[in-house]
Amino acid sequence: MIKYLVITISIGIGIAIGALLSPADAIAPAPQITAIAYRSADARLSPLLPPVVVPVVVAPAHSVKRCVKFEPAFAAHGLLPVNVFSMIAYRESRCRINAINAKWNAAGEMTWALNKNRTFDSGLLQINSSWKTVTRRVCGGGLDLLLTLDCNLKVARYLLDNGGLNHWRATATP
Repeated sequence: MIKYLVITISIGIGIAIGALLSPADAIAPAPQITAIAYRSADARLSPLLPPVVVPVVVAPAHSVKRCVKFEPAFAAHGLLPVNVFSMIAYRESRCRINAINAKWNAAGEMTWALNKNRTFDSGLLQINSSWKTVTRRVCGGGLDLLLTLDCNLKVARYLLDNGGLNHWRATATP
């Protein structure tokens, strides 16, 4: 079992969380810097390894740009901090499990894709189609399973464990 220790330090300035907050939100109530310390889930390694401390920026608990109804599922899948994943889900899909950022014609040919490289993102946390092999391994099926909550969160957990929040990093586009 993973044990978590959360230390919160409030700061007095507004900080935008990448593209998670719009410019108007940047002057909203100040977020908090939180450090999460956790030990390995492997009981054999836990006493041997020091805790890993991961600093994260957390939005105020009252933020309306969250998918609050999915927060228990984020916690159950180990997507921590829960409120950060809640904001990511809002930003990525507006809390829609079946969100997808591409269109196909009747023949099954992609006619439009938001991503310039012609990949597409699916589900609540907008998992990219390039993770097809991981989706098959983790969920036992094709990319269509990313439109289910359970598979989307399982693949998100895999991504979190293998690259952290960088998979949802904000990039500026002209």
